[in-house]
Amino acid sequence: MRLGVRLPALIAAAAMFVVPSAWPKTPLPAKPQGSGGEPTAARGTIGSKPFHAVSAIAQYDVPGGDIYIYIFGKPIANACQAVSYADAPYVWVWLHTEGTPPIVGSPWRSNGREFVQVNFVLNGHYVAVQPGVRLVLTRIDPHPNGVWHGQLTVKAVLQGKAYAYAGTFAARWCGKS
Repeated sequence: MRLGVRLPALIAAAAMFVVPSAWPKTPLPAKPQGSGGEPTAARGTIGSKPFHAVSAIAQYDVPGGDIYIYIFGKPIANACQAVSYADAPYVWVWLHTEGTPPIVGSPWRSNGREFVQVNFVLNGHYVAVQPGVRLVLTRIDPHPNGVWHGQLTVKAVLQGKAYAYAGTFAARWCGKS
């Protein structure tokens, strides 16, 4: 008799972790939006070491409904690969959307629910910065191999080391990760 009571509860609990419809969804536009055409061009510092942007990709995180933009200091051979610490140093822009569509043409706003966070990734760890991040997506293209363009500025000093990025990016859209 106890199994009969516990089994429905166990099934209901497991369903919360398996049912994708329970995850937040970020609505992406059906067509490109915006007219930006910026290249990947920026200079910055990661842990007080110089960083020069060379390539970028953008991905949609299915479970969280968030958008990630990765800006690398080297060309990436397989552009839509899984990104790891082996690719460091790089800049990882996290757009936590809470299910809202991406903002195009004006600065991304952080309001407590939605936010933009820049992670400066080094070999084996990263440093996260939220206050002081300015991101403007000037064009988004959700089609396969579309390009997302934008401008990013962030500057912070943490534990005596400088972390900064000032420039633009042209990130190849990789779709869902």
